[in-house]
Amino acid sequence: MKKTLKKILAGWRIPVVVIALAGAVYFGRPLLQPHPSIVDVEDIEVAEDADVVWTCSMHPQVRQPEPGLCPLCEMALIPVEAEDLDLGERQVAVTTEAEALAEVRVVPVIRTEVERMIRLYGEVDYDETSMRVVSSDVSGRIDRLNIAYTGSRIRKGDPMFQLYSPRLISAQEELLQALRTLKTIGESDSDRRRDFARANAEGARQRLKWWGISDQQIEHIEETGEIMHRLAIESPLDGVVVERFKDQGDYVAEGEPVYKVADLSRVWVRFEAYEPDLPWVHYGQEIIFTADNALPGEEFQGRIVFVAPVLDRGRRTVKLRANVPNPDGRLRPGMFLRGLLKAKLTADGQAARPADLAGKWISPLYPENVSDSPGTCPDSGVELVRAEDLGYAATEPESQVNPLVIPASAPLITGARAIVYVRVPDDELIIYEGREITLGPRAGDYYHVRDGLEEGELVVVKGNFKLDSELQLDGRPSMMSPPEEEVVIEPVWEVDEAFLEKLEAAVVSYLDIAKALAGDDFAGAQNHAGATVETLEGIDTKPLDEVHKSAWEGLAGRFEHELHRIHHAADIEEARAAFEDVTLALEGIFNQFGMPPGVTLYRMHCPMAFDNKGADWFSAVEEVLNPYFGASMLRCGEVVETVE
Repeated sequence: MKKTLKKILAGWRIPVVVIALAGAVYFGRPLLQPHPSIVDVEDIEVAEDADVVWTCSMHPQVRQPEPGLCPLCEMALIPVEAEDLDLGERQVAVTTEAEALAEVRVVPVIRTEVERMIRLYGEVDYDETSMRVVSSDVSGRIDRLNIAYTGSRIRKGDPMFQLYSPRLISAQEELLQALRTLKTIGESDSDRRRDFARANAEGARQRLKWWGISDQQIEHIEETGEIMHRLAIESPLDGVVVERFKDQGDYVAEGEPVYKVADLSRVWVRFEAYEPDLPWVHYGQEIIFTADNALPGEEFQGRIVFVAPVLDRGRRTVKLRANVPNPDGRLRPGMFLRGLLKAKLTADGQAARPADLAGKWISPLYPENVSDSPGTCPDSGVELVRAEDLGYAATEPESQVNPLVIPASAPLITGARAIVYVRVPDDELIIYEGREITLGPRAGDYYHVRDGLEEGELVVVKGNFKLDSELQLDGRPSMMSPPEEEVVIEPVWEVDEAFLEKLEAAVVSYLDIAKALAGDDFAGAQNHAGATVETLEGIDTKPLDEVHKSAWEGLAGRFEHELHRIHHAADIEEARAAFEDVTLALEGIFNQFGMPPGVTLYRMHCPMAFDNKGADWFSAVEEVLNPYFGASMLRCGEVVETVE
């Protein structure tokens, strides 16, 4: 495929101007007002006999016969010769100088170890295994409460309440009588009488122990020979009183609880993982979490020791738990937490099992108990099981082949399509070819590539947007932005129209979030996200049958999860990143159930969002109000579909 240098240069005359004009946008020039042209139109020399059209550097699909302003972003139009380069429909050829001016940068497709980040939300809770109920083992009257209110810190052995009980008094009298009898038995008395007296004394001791009297208290009774009319019931552990069931003067029956005590030197941190995140969540993963509201700036760490075997049907989530040491008591039950899990990807794009659990032995009842060798669980007494048999570690060593990945800035993503520009080997020309590929999950700064690329191929990671613009300037269709068309949603299922009418309220709340983000109103976006969650929870699913209801719970759960990310976001940038996933979740609902009756939306696309990755959103009006940039690039984007 040989081209003349004249034609190549002709096709790349404008990128020099494109770069200059695009710089205003790349460096944050707001688009709220008309942009002054960086190069004055009158200063551009155009040959009188040239066939010239005028276009926009940011919206090359705009082509006019005369100079002026772009109708989409109000930037000054620039001239370009309407001359074809005789390239393939998806190819662009450049010179070395033009490539440098356009700042095109390529990197090879590689195999490397990458991680996927899963963001979770949760709270601190009591360690249920360390909670104890302090009860009365014998009936009686509470004469005194030593601990009068919840929240009191106590130590093991501290008196908790004073109990008056006739049965305790009788048991003490029996013990003292048996001891007196032993003392009066002489050498001439029979062994049988002596053994009987010893048995009576031991029986009285044992009854007192069963009724909650400590060994020290029994020794005190035996040494002094005095009956204790009120006995102190002591705390069985160090901890905090979290609940009180009785008042002073109350009568208690045998076994009736008086206090509940929790040891806070170790706490549970509970998280919820939404259904789509479950493939990336495994026992043994390290989780990093923060309590930004209560302990800003501090970071904690734990290991997932429990993944619930059942799914919450209402929230479409699975509960996770980590056990975390808390020696200073800074983590308090009820604190809100943000968690981050890192899942390493295998060659097929799946999450790898924790490598350090291979060959370990784990308790099936208390998975936090891990051993290097067989044995029994110290908490339950059951035999330990190999981690591989429990599914906590791979039965065979993980494949040494790393996943095939490209930088996240390489693909241009619009809707379900992902486009990359690949450098084509050529001896004479520098040629880039647009290619549609299949992406796997995103893992940090990389995307896993399932199909469409080979290891070692060179993909464009900077300048791909300009290459796509050049494709349009040459009169060929953009690979990134499909032509605007009207799309009528054909749902997978027919559902009750009344159900869809109630869905309209959630759509309105979504539009409010988009408007708030476009107006740089972070607090407003958070509030609207919370309101959308409430709207979803209020949608009645009674008109749906079991199949449709289950599907709705899954889709709505994902929608709600992403809304929670906005509601709890640390800043507006984090909220904007979550808004893209909110849009995708809403689109999934439309695809399965259809649109609310009479609602028409416009799918907008911004090619420059998220470092030129591109992102979509829905709008009720055709006016572009970009939620991903706000005032800095409010008008960046265009309508790509009318959805009704």
